[in-house]
Amino acid sequence: MNIRKNMCMLMGLVLSLVLAFSLMSCATTEQIKMLEAQVQQASKDAKDAKAMAQDSSQQAKQADDAAMRAENAADAAAASAQKAEDMANKAEAIFNQQMKK
Repeated sequence: MNIRKNMCMLMGLVLSLVLAFSLMSCATTEQIKMLEAQVQQASKDAKDAKAMAQDSSQQAKQADDAAMRAENAADAAAASAQKAEDMANKAEAIFNQQMKK
């Protein structure tokens, strides 16, 4: 009889603990709303970050294209400068040749 009484008390204690734990672990409506708001804010932030990343990627491509154009222009300018120097040297040589005559 004593064992049965102790078993009943133990079962009652265990059930009480399970009930108390389950009641304490339930989220309140306010907590759920707060969590939903945080999720929505995080989703909005993620969308904003994605848009900014795409914009940055586009700007980086434009900058790369501009750098390529600048490099091509610099190469063309160097070629023109070399051509001008060659022409100046040729003109100087013709001048010197005429002066020797």
